[in-house]
Amino acid sequence: MRIRRAGLGKFYRLKGGSVANPVKSIVFQKRDASWLVDAVSEAEQAAGEGAAPELDFDVQGISCVGCVWLIDRIFERQPGSLRIDVNAQLGKATMRWSPNRFDAAAFAAELQKLGYPIGPWGGGRGGAGGVALGGLAFRLGICGALAMNTMAFTLPRYLGMAADFAFANVFQIVVVISATLSLLVGGTYFFGHAIRALRAGSMHMDLPISLGIIAAYAGSAAGWIGGIEGLLYFDFVSIFIFLMLLGRWVQQVAIARNRNRLLSSGGLVKSVPLPDGKGELAVAEISVGDEFLMAAGGMAPVACELCSEDAEVSLEWINGEPEARPMKPGRRVPAGAVNISRSAMRVRALERHDDSLLAKLIAEEAPRSSRNPRIERLLRVYLGLVLVSACVGGSAWYLSGAGLGKSLQVFISVLVVSCPCALGLALPLADELVIAKLRRLGLFVRSSDLWSRLSAVDRIVFDKTGTLTLEVPELVGRPLEALTVDELGALSALVADSLHPVGKSLRESLAGMGSFSPAEGEVRELVGSGVEFVGGDGRCWSLGKAGWATGVTGDADCVFASDGETIAEFHFREALRPKTREELAGLRSGGREIFILSGDRIGKVKRLAAELGLPEENCLGGLDPEQKAAWVRRDGQGAGTLFVGDGANDSLAFEEAAVRATPAIDLGVLERKSDFYFLGRGLGAIRAVFAATAKRRSAVRAVAIFAISYNLIAVGLCFAGLMNPLLAAVLMPLSSIATLLIIGTRLRTI
Repeated sequence: MRIRRAGLGKFYRLKGGSVANPVKSIVFQKRDASWLVDAVSEAEQAAGEGAAPELDFDVQGISCVGCVWLIDRIFERQPGSLRIDVNAQLGKATMRWSPNRFDAAAFAAELQKLGYPIGPWGGGRGGAGGVALGGLAFRLGICGALAMNTMAFTLPRYLGMAADFAFANVFQIVVVISATLSLLVGGTYFFGHAIRALRAGSMHMDLPISLGIIAAYAGSAAGWIGGIEGLLYFDFVSIFIFLMLLGRWVQQVAIARNRNRLLSSGGLVKSVPLPDGKGELAVAEISVGDEFLMAAGGMAPVACELCSEDAEVSLEWINGEPEARPMKPGRRVPAGAVNISRSAMRVRALERHDDSLLAKLIAEEAPRSSRNPRIERLLRVYLGLVLVSACVGGSAWYLSGAGLGKSLQVFISVLVVSCPCALGLALPLADELVIAKLRRLGLFVRSSDLWSRLSAVDRIVFDKTGTLTLEVPELVGRPLEALTVDELGALSALVADSLHPVGKSLRESLAGMGSFSPAEGEVRELVGSGVEFVGGDGRCWSLGKAGWATGVTGDADCVFASDGETIAEFHFREALRPKTREELAGLRSGGREIFILSGDRIGKVKRLAAELGLPEENCLGGLDPEQKAAWVRRDGQGAGTLFVGDGANDSLAFEEAAVRATPAIDLGVLERKSDFYFLGRGLGAIRAVFAATAKRRSAVRAVAIFAISYNLIAVGLCFAGLMNPLLAAVLMPLSSIATLLIIGTRLRTI
């Protein structure tokens, strides 16, 4: 609605069938834009007088061309804007503006209102992975040029160029050099992966690829030195390396695109302000006894003691309880608690950061093993059959008296035509198609080895609050429709900066109430009771507990009043995500068992189980993070578990599960540990990823059947002595095209 009111309705046409990012509570959060203001100032100073400054930054939430168009239009409307370039793949934007005219903070706020929070540019956010992807692109570009060069200088020989042609030897030398460079630039990529896997005691798909490359190059070198034309596979070496690199690049780019949609900086604080404006203290340096401030909306990095006056905190991020918890001076504030009061809390550290539960929950997970025993067994069988076939074919021709040259040709040709070229291209394409289709449904895959693990999932474990339920409670009925414009403005002012669950719910409900202006006045908070302010007309507006401002008690969750007279009573309920019962039923009908593990109260979890039609014994409440992790780990059950959670209290259980997913992408913890994350208010993306996995498995099975058939025919031609470099050069692209068509046809609809 906000987009349409701004005259930007074209955004929805450009998005087409893709899922729009939900307007979650993130658009109402206060985000520190001081980094942007400082960066703009530094860029203006660096640009010098008369030059247009330039700045790169991260943008979260880009999913399609409609998002790029919308960001571009918003930037154009800012005073002093010149140009913005948005890279949807990297989640990066580069803007240029007129010095001293551009309001960076206003631009950031406008983007956040539309669901596109921004952060400092993280250089691709890939770390080593980003460097690896850049290196792969470099190899791909070089090998592409070398492959074209090799084919250009090999083609004359295929077209009948005589061996005594004046430039025949020059052409051949160019082919040899191009193939050798392809081997050194691109082939070493696969050699390195294969060697590292073997050192780790496992097998990788790059092993048969490496074997084929080495066999083709070694045979070609022997044929060139010995003058045996039937062994000259130099063009195959270059083209095969290029195609394999292309397939690997497509696969990695699809994953990198989804990883890069997350901001480089999460919602976790790196430093805390010291009292009396004495500067800041790095979180990692906090020691027992240190006093610091928890700003409104700030998180306690360590367990601490409240030193200032009464306050309210939320423990939802830690134990799943959504209700506000009042705190008195001297009370212990657990690590991970969020200050939902309107003013800063002064606290004293009770532990070092490294010793806190929060540090344990947000710690980086150790790299996961990507070994797949089933794939390794298949590779062993495949390699064994290829080597035996090559030896049998070569030996048979040698024993028949055909000579060493012909025997080597048969031996080498078997190794060459048995290279998994079709699978090397088809599997990355399958991944790209599936990932792209899921992306349009609002689901973003972050792990390249997700599919095999997802196929083994037989149970799905959900957290409750924020995962099965919405992030904020739902307002019951339509009490806001009875309010006047002045009353809506007053209520809007009361909840404008509220971090309380009730305040956030009312603020989101007010966002759809049409045009009105928030009233002006300084809001005062009475912790544990409510908030109030005096308007310009002298009226005192209040929102708080029943009986606080009006003196009339009741069963309302909060009361909106003016000068002590009740205007509206509000009731809230914990709301399930849309169609949750239907989605869980669909998952159960697919043969998967559903469980709920929650830190919320046991009674609430049991009531939810009854509402969803789940067995009571499958729904557990009152669990701390370690208990969740132990339950998933028990009896090795994690190997078949998909865990779906949204808070730090789910982090340890995440690490025990085979597959991890989250609907939360603004906290900076679980989304970076997840195998996939999803947008939208519902859970339909989870069923979609299982359906896509089944489709992909079917497509890969069809390609495997074709590849086996192709290899049997090709090896048969090798055994018959009919295989030669020209025929191999024709069969390889034809088989690749056939497998791509199979994949495209099978995955046309998901």
